[in-house]
Parts: sequence; structure tokens; C-alpha cells
Amino acid sequence: MLLALVLNLLSCKKANDWEVDASHQRLFKSLKFTTGVVGATSVEINYTKTVAAQKYIFEFSKDSLQFAEIVKTVEILADTLTPFAPSTIPARVEYRTLFDNLDGLTEYSVRMKGVNTETGEESNYSQLYFKTAAEQLFSKLNIGVDHIELYWPVTDRVTHVSVFEPVKNTELQKITLSPTNKADGHLKIEGLRPGTSYRVAIFNEENERGAKTVKTLGIAGGEMITVNPGDDIPTLISSAVAQGKTNIVLVFTGGKTYDLANLLIPAGISNLNLTGTSDAGGNYPKLNLLGLQLTDLVLGEVVFENLEIYANGSSFLISQDKNGASVAAYTFKNCYIERLGSGVVRLNNAVTVKGINFDHCRVDKIGGYGVVNIGGSTASVDSISITNSTFTDLTTQLMDVRVAVGKIVVGNCTFYNQNAAMTQLLRFDTARLPFSFVGSNNIIAGTNSGGRINATSYDHAGFALNVSFAGSYRTNELQIERTSRDFSEITIFSGTAEDLFVNPMNKDFRIKAGNGFGGRGTAGDPRWFE
Repeated sequence: MLLALVLNLLSCKKANDWEVDASHQRLFKSLKFTTGVVGATSVEINYTKTVAAQKYIFEFSKDSLQFAEIVKTVEILADTLTPFAPSTIPARVEYRTLFDNLDGLTEYSVRMKGVNTETGEESNYSQLYFKTAAEQLFSKLNIGVDHIELYWPVTDRVTHVSVFEPVKNTELQKITLSPTNKADGHLKIEGLRPGTSYRVAIFNEENERGAKTVKTLGIAGGEMITVNPGDDIPTLISSAVAQGKTNIVLVFTGGKTYDLANLLIPAGISNLNLTGTSDAGGNYPKLNLLGLQLTDLVLGEVVFENLEIYANGSSFLISQDKNGASVAAYTFKNCYIERLGSGVVRLNNAVTVKGINFDHCRVDKIGGYGVVNIGGSTASVDSISITNSTFTDLTTQLMDVRVAVGKIVVGNCTFYNQNAAMTQLLRFDTARLPFSFVGSNNIIAGTNSGGRINATSYDHAGFALNVSFAGSYRTNELQIERTSRDFSEITIFSGTAEDLFVNPMNKDFRIKAGNGFGGRGTAGDPRWFE
């Protein structure tokens, strides 16, 4: 019996001492595998360490976890990685890696495995799905009456540009990019119609890398009249009207100066557009224009765009006080307007205007009536919109409105008063207050030439109109004259205009880096965003 027991003990093995199937000999895969920031052409992958892995292999495919075709493979050596979140437990050490040169607005799957290059052992795959955002490759657009110029960072990952009708997205043109286009990062599309909306997109093969919907200058179906310095503009317009052309587009050439004095527009027109083209250096035409006078009492739109207007101290650019006069809108787009002694637009008496609009403009040194002045009590105005613009050294006020306008919007504007003083930003008649006011995302800065300022010309309490400046900021050197007329819901920046802007004295209103400004990228004129 003793012999049998000895033999039995000798024949026993340890309980867990079995052979390992080579097909299951592998590394443990990462505990964490997620996306961080997903951009238009890049993705950040967050993952934990695969213990004993000497390299990581990432494989990308354009599908949803099928990995039918690998379009991108990246190998990363473990000893080149810097931990984002170190840990004393190896399997919890976290890395973050950015992968770029992806296509925008594209579905991707990515999988990763760790590999021990000495033993050949690998981990199982960790995998995930993500979709990149839409890419915006266009950095700048110059829009003309019959053309659009596109600019983008130089890259060889572009093949063509397409022009679409924006509503149905019907392709109108497909332009193959030449080696010169690619080297310059530039294309000029010609032969377009004035006053017409287009969607333009740039592609790398089938992948859209950027798109913009834009509208050419001028009036759709309008008669384009190219104006040279010294031309008799009233005669040019009268000649077009005699031929039945009543929608007039006056085209002024970039880089040229036009001495127009007081410009009288003859009778017979339906809509009027004064537009400027830019020259090779990006310069717009300069108009020495003391005022614009309309012969017709009833008119459609009057539009100024892409112009530098120098009034040289004259009273108003537009002044309409004839009873029964009616205009659909006075609109200023991408204009520089300087030195009007009283104001830009003045309406008085029984005048009807649907809209007064300033967008992407720069306005400097305007007199005490305000940029917009609506007097009397019988004028009718549906809306006033002042957006995405910069105003410097306004005297007395931005606007003086004595009638009940349907809606007034002052949004994303930068105001800087250093050499002139405003008493208030808004002067309203309390018996005829606007029905609605929006004053969001503005910046109001400067010393106001030492003068104290109010948001409005009246105490807010007791009136139903909500005059809010939520999302707006003012610098701390600006002194408020009366608390009851302060800028409601505005945020005070703890610094002066010099602390806030790069160079306000020279009209550079980009925001300084590192100054803690909370409205960076949201408040003020967007042209100063970086």
C-alpha cells in the first residue's frame, strides 16, 4: 500500500500547471479607448497602456466598424509616448494622440492593438466609430458683381471647385484646379450673375473640404453701369432708364477716387445699387460723396456696398423729409463711412421706410444727430439693424429715434470713443418707444473723451421696453452718468481699452492675448476675431 501511495504522489501535477494554447497567448488590450476632440480633419484618441507592448498599431477605415478597407495605418513606438495621465498602475497610464490629414464630414472607424516586437505577442483590437466635422478650407472670399475669388491655405489635397444653385444644390460649374491654382491657393470664378446667391465648394476628389453660400454684388437682373472717374452719372442713369432699365447697379472700380459732390439720382428708377469692386491689393473705390439725393418719391432698395465714403464734413449722406416718400430699405454693406457733420441717414415727416441696415461697416467721426436719425412723429420705419460693425468717435449718440420702430437690433458691434463724447448710445422718445430692442454681443470702450455716458436717454424703470445688453462688455474706464440709465446686463471688463485691444489708437481692435477677456470670439465686430 505504501508503494502505491508513493507512485500516486509522483504521478500528480500542480493544479494549474497545464499547457497554454499558443493561439490564446496574447497581451491584454487597453482598458480605455475613446475619442477626445473630433475636428474636421483630425481626431484625438485617448487610450491606456497595453502592458508589455513595444508599439501600437492604429488602422482607420471609412465605414462603421467593418474595416473593409484600411485607408490609413499609423504605428507608434511605445517609448516615444508621453503619458497624459501617469499612474503607478501600468495598465492605467493614459496617452492621447492626435491623428490628422483626415477628410471632413466623413464616417471613420479606428482600431488599435498593442504589439510586443520581441515575442510577437499582440493584444486584441480596441475599436470605435466617429464622424469628422465639416471642414472649412476657405480662408477668404472676394465677392464681385459677376465673379467670386476664393482663397485657401496652399495644399495639394484639392482637386476641383464646384458652383451650385444653393436651394436645390444643383451643380452649375465644375472647375478642375490647375497646378497654379493649387500653388497659389486661389481661384477666380467669372461669368456669374449679379445679385445672385451661389454655393461654392472645394473638393479633394469626392470629399468636400469647404463650402460657402454667397451672394454676388448688385441687383438680380440689374443694369450694370461701370463708372469711371469724371463720368456724368445722372446722364448714364437716364440713358439706361430710357432703354427700360430701371434696376440700376453703379459699379465703381477699386483703387480709384471719385469726386461726386452731391449726387442727384434722376427719376424713373426702381432700385439703386452703388457697389465697389476691389483691386489686386484689396482696395475699394474711394467716393468723395457729400450726399445722395433721390428724385423719385417711391423707390425700392438703395444699397451701398464695398465702398469707402468720405463726406468731408457735409451734413447727412441720406436725408429724406418729403411727405409721401417711400423706400423699401437703405442698406450699407462692407462700407467705410467717414466725417458726416450730422449723421448718415435722416428721415423726417411722413416718410415710410421698411428697413435701415448697416452690416460689416466701419463708421468714423459722425456728428451729433447720430448715425441714424428719425425725427418728427409721422415717419414709419419697420426695423433698424446695425450688426457686425465698428464705430469710432461718435458725437452724442448712435441713433436718435422719435417714432415707434418695430424692431431695433444692435449686435456684434465694437464702439470706441476716445476723441469724441457720446451722451447716450440710444435716444428714444418715451411716448413712442420701439416695440423690440436687441443689444447683444457688443463691446463699448474708450474714455469717451472724459464724458459720462448712458445706454439710453431716459430712466428705464416704468417702461415696458426691455433694453438689455446681455453678452456685451464695456471697459472699466467708461463712466456711467446715471445708474437708472445704465447698460442693463452688460459685463464690465477689468481693464481699459488699451488693456483690451491690440492698438485701439490706430484702430486695431483685435483682442490682446492673455488679458482674460470673457467675450473673446463672441463679442464685438467679428472682423477682429482671431
